[in-house]
Amino acid sequence: MSAKLVFILAGARVVGGCNLIPDPTIFPYSKDQVQTMLVDAKTTLPRRDGPGDMIKIWGAGRSAKGVKLNMKYASWAPLLECEAIITSITPKESRVVADCGKSTNSDSAVSRTQDSLRSPMFEEHIAATLNKRAFNRNKVDAKNTVAVFQNLGGMQQEALQRSAEAQRMAAEHGR
Repeated sequence: MSAKLVFILAGARVVGGCNLIPDPTIFPYSKDQVQTMLVDAKTTLPRRDGPGDMIKIWGAGRSAKGVKLNMKYASWAPLLECEAIITSITPKESRVVADCGKSTNSDSAVSRTQDSLRSPMFEEHIAATLNKRAFNRNKVDAKNTVAVFQNLGGMQQEALQRSAEAQRMAAEHGR
């Protein structure tokens, strides 16, 4: 019975254009409108470690693929960069995804986790701006939690390997 229901719903979606699960990366604006909105947008959030410096995310200008975005976790922190890649779907609809780059060491669980943690703040800045709503820190936290738990076993294994290597080296030097 459930297989029939899934088949019927899938068919209704394809035939009727029913969008049961909307794509959160598609927005009802032209590419030019999205670029303008993101270039002009600024997000400022309090840091969690107490009063003082603020987290800032802002558009740094148009690029060939969309918009360059910048973020600083504090005035003294390094500048983080990401690009909002904008693809026109129709004249009045665009897909926007954050491309914050990837590390060259994709074999490392730590590197994969760092890559996954790089984009959620930028993704939420994009979504909040284009959906004309407040920045939702809980959405960022949820994505970060998933990223960490997906790679947790691998990170633990890497830590154990590094620890064993350090102990081996210490034992060799202690002889």
